[in-house]
Amino acid sequence: MNGQAEIHNPKSEINRQALRVLLVAEGSGGHLIPAFEVAAVLAAQHVAVLLLYADRPQTAPLMQELMQEADRQGIQLSPVPVSRPPAWWPRPLWRCWQAVRVWRIVRRHLRAFRPDAVAGFGGWFCVPAVLAARVHRLPLLLHEQNVRLGRANRFLRHHVDQMALSFERTCRELNGTPRVVTGLPIRRTIGTVPREEAAQRFGLDPRTPTLVVLGGSQGSRAVNRLVCRMLEGLTEEERASWQLIHLTGSADHAAIGQRYAELGVKGLVMPHTARMAAVYAMADVVIARAGASTIAELAQCGTPAVLIPYPHANGHQRDNARLVESVSGAVWLEEHVATPAQLRLAVRRILQDERVRRRMADQIHTLARPDATQRLVEAILAMVSERSESNHAQR
Repeated sequence: MNGQAEIHNPKSEINRQALRVLLVAEGSGGHLIPAFEVAAVLAAQHVAVLLLYADRPQTAPLMQELMQEADRQGIQLSPVPVSRPPAWWPRPLWRCWQAVRVWRIVRRHLRAFRPDAVAGFGGWFCVPAVLAARVHRLPLLLHEQNVRLGRANRFLRHHVDQMALSFERTCRELNGTPRVVTGLPIRRTIGTVPREEAAQRFGLDPRTPTLVVLGGSQGSRAVNRLVCRMLEGLTEEERASWQLIHLTGSADHAAIGQRYAELGVKGLVMPHTARMAAVYAMADVVIARAGASTIAELAQCGTPAVLIPYPHANGHQRDNARLVESVSGAVWLEEHVATPAQLRLAVRRILQDERVRRRMADQIHTLARPDATQRLVEAILAMVSERSESNHAQR
């Protein structure tokens, strides 16, 4: 199987109730949410699912939300604690020790759970996990969230049966590697909440132009500060006619809330929220990082954006931002050179011109793949079917 594979429905003779699938995800929202959405669809189809993930302190709020859902849907979650190295440990040595530790833990899960297939969702945590699954000769699929392959997936692509991609453009990096473009699974509630209902939940006016500020799953101090400096330059009319929803992350919540009060800006300042579907329902324009999940959610909702890529992500977020800009769905600014005036000008242009806003909304929506979760599930099950057929033919 060379080149891009076509997704087809798995053969009917597969007994899904007897199938077991192990999912492996790094401990960030960008990896965990796609993995969890796939787990939910598999569980709904009576496939036994175990989601093994890197347990990090900064994702505790997200995991509390996901654990409640997992209990309702019959998804097994297994955290693997991962910590930062002590100051006196050389980082490369610490990574090697952690990798060996994760490899051993995954081997134990493989022997106990006995999965029919393994799907990884990127990040260094996937490297020892996928290599352990390779020792067991299990069907392996890797999902890449970003436009550009991550370092872990780039290394692992030769050790898996198939790569699943979020964007067509990534195919350029995978000559000769079996791949399929599925899109990126996002929260199933995104794009389903009416604006009036969202406004009522947040105590906001559904008719007022709304700017939403997102800093990624952990918040962004640089984005928070830039936005506050931008707000300082708003006219009195703009402060009276706009409203904001600002997700700051835990570290900056109190300081940003105080600054909003000092500036007299109308809006809601929260460290984080489980009601992201309602947040997007209110958004006329979003200021955000350019993580893949954020891009996919903006596309699903058809929401124009001003993107500020995280500069220390090996260029992945820049490539994501370039893709959205190339279809005229967003403006993007480099963090180290962006000024409050540039950000203010970009927001004004979109928020105050309905024609611009509608055109950008239509363009970013062209990137949406609302069936991404189902397509990725079908790719996993098709891989199991093909392995089963191959084994049967060899007997």
